[in-house]
Amino acid sequence: MTVPKLTLYNANICPYAARSVIALAETNQEHEVVAIDLAVPRPEWYLKDINPYGQVPALKVGEDHIILESLLVSEYVADLHPEAGLLPSDPLQRAQVRYLIHHWGARTQPAIHKASFTLDTTAARKHLEDLIVELEKVDVLLQNVHRKENDGFGQGSYFLGDKFSFAEVALAPFLARLFLLEAYNGNRLPTAAENPKIARLLQWRDAVLKRPSVVKSTPSQESLTTNYRKWVK
Repeated sequence: MTVPKLTLYNANICPYAARSVIALAETNQEHEVVAIDLAVPRPEWYLKDINPYGQVPALKVGEDHIILESLLVSEYVADLHPEAGLLPSDPLQRAQVRYLIHHWGARTQPAIHKASFTLDTTAARKHLEDLIVELEKVDVLLQNVHRKENDGFGQGSYFLGDKFSFAEVALAPFLARLFLLEAYNGNRLPTAAENPKIARLLQWRDAVLKRPSVVKSTPSQESLTTNYRKWVK
């Protein structure tokens, strides 16, 4: 299949845009990148021709079509290259990947945000306690994911074992920013030794952060700490 010219409108600091960067890297898909500065009002051409809401990422396909929303952009790229195996062919595993992504967005990420960016010490500690409870539940999800004996994924550290999948494409940018929990208010994530109930989660995070595509998509911790300070309240 001939792939049209792809142009990614990206902001390095944005975790949602990073999903698309990871998907493009994992599939070795050629593309051009146009940097969008989120610190200033979007240019008129971007609002008129690309995304009237001013968000990133956006993917221009050929000269006439635009795909918006990070998961849809990343899924389109994954569908262009089924040989990369980002989207499981097994319906059960695909459903589990989608559930994990949905769960993280609905429950886990809001808890991380509160625990990371609340300055009031008492409130921050309470948010941390709530976050730990949530992460323990995510750990259970990671342990319980269905794996067929002959699925070829093995028992590795990724969500589906040895295979880096769409679960990691979608959630790696947020795992890469989990260190911000310790950046502003004195909160700290327990180690696996301190809390074995999040050991699988931490193993998953560590494996994901070593992936070359994730490294490529992640700014320095210093840059992230500076840019995310605006969320502190």
